[in-house]
Amino acid sequence: MKLPLLVKVYFCLRRGWKKLSPEAQTLVRLFVRSQEKDGKYLNAGGKTDEYYTQFGKLLEAVFSPLRIVSLPMAGLTVRESMTQDTVYGTFFRFIRDEIRLRRPESVQVEVPDMCTTNAVCCILAMKYQTGEMIDRQLVEWLLERQDETGGFYSSDVAPVPDILTTAVALFTLRLIGEHPRNASYFIEAHWMENGGFAPTILDDYSDVEYMFYGLLALGSNE
Repeated sequence: MKLPLLVKVYFCLRRGWKKLSPEAQTLVRLFVRSQEKDGKYLNAGGKTDEYYTQFGKLLEAVFSPLRIVSLPMAGLTVRESMTQDTVYGTFFRFIRDEIRLRRPESVQVEVPDMCTTNAVCCILAMKYQTGEMIDRQLVEWLLERQDETGGFYSSDVAPVPDILTTAVALFTLRLIGEHPRNASYFIEAHWMENGGFAPTILDDYSDVEYMFYGLLALGSNE
């Protein structure tokens, strides 16, 4: 029986965390701590937010493994816009069921007409977890979204690759046994002096969600 995806994500985050030097780990901890208020975590607008709090709590468990007794994202608070999409709605129900030991037997989801990198990653990850046939064309499409810096574009029209998409793509490709281009340069370029990870090379802010994706990218990178 395969480990649930959420557990695999946790171990990947731990790999990313362990790759950091002690000095870098301290900087990361301080950044995450700066995003906490009254036991909850701040969103990009500086207000406490349940969606961001689950990322902060999971990062706490990454820093201190004894806190993993109960996976803090098992409830999976998601943005409303995510659940409206068939692929994302199916994906979040899937990982909820997995962590509660009610794994679906098969994945009933269509590839959207307007493919996004993250939607394709969701489909590939679910199919891998249930042992279904992996569509090689989807894998090749995903690999083509990576540019020479190692980053992945969220879609064919995205102006620059971003750390969220890169983390998800690297994690998914590693999960299914593929070996994309090394993304060390890309990841390093998005790590900020305050310890957070910027969404794109054009941004100068971070939050606990992007810290999560930065460590996920680091842990997935080979």
